[in-house]
Amino acid sequence: MERDYTLSYLKVTPKHDLEELSLKMLHRLIDEQSMTELFTFDSEETDSEDKFQQAQFDALLRMSAIALSQLPALFAESENSMQNIQRMQRLLLWHFYAVSFKLEQAITLETHCKHAEILLENAPLNALEWVACLTDLLRQYAQIAEQ
Repeated sequence: MERDYTLSYLKVTPKHDLEELSLKMLHRLIDEQSMTELFTFDSEETDSEDKFQQAQFDALLRMSAIALSQLPALFAESENSMQNIQRMQRLLLWHFYAVSFKLEQAITLETHCKHAEILLENAPLNALEWVACLTDLLRQYAQIAEQ
């Protein structure tokens, strides 16, 4: 089975293996200084548990968007560039779903993969577009979870 990070691959691969791979990719795409900046919060952001959770939520969303936006440059020179970019986008979207936001508690993997594939048909080109798309994805998941 090819490591394409589609539903069939994700279903049979142990979560810890996927988590390890996605964390390695995140660390490759976002340097330590940027990670520190993303996850350093002002005192007003830590005044209450709600504000702190909101700041963490925002940092995780921005981290995912930045990483996803860096993939085309990372794989631009590789053989099968587009295929490699999409594979890694799927992996990072899985990380967003399962690790960063623990959405698997509310949304099935099948549902996530359907939404991810639709998103990847016209993948955003930069971090700001990814932030908007990921925010919209979270809204869609919230609506589905309510039903």
